[in-house]
Amino acid sequence: MTTLRSDLDPNQQTLIPATSIMTDENQHEVRCGMCARELYVDEDAHRFYSEALISGLDNPFRCEVCSEEYDDLAYQG
Repeated sequence: MTTLRSDLDPNQQTLIPATSIMTDENQHEVRCGMCARELYVDEDAHRFYSEALISGLDNPFRCEVCSEEYDDLAYQG
């Protein structure tokens, strides 16, 4: 499962499932903020993603691979 993190409230993690292929529910394309991998999310996740970018925040979306790598690096200090 891929996640979308919130830069608005760093204490809140919002889990939003994403798929590597377009489905009936996940029809909006987003790109990972670290590796630019394209994935598909539902309309609510896409709206959150768009609002963050329009507001000038960093890309809040991370694919599962990048999220795990980032967590491992953060854990190692």
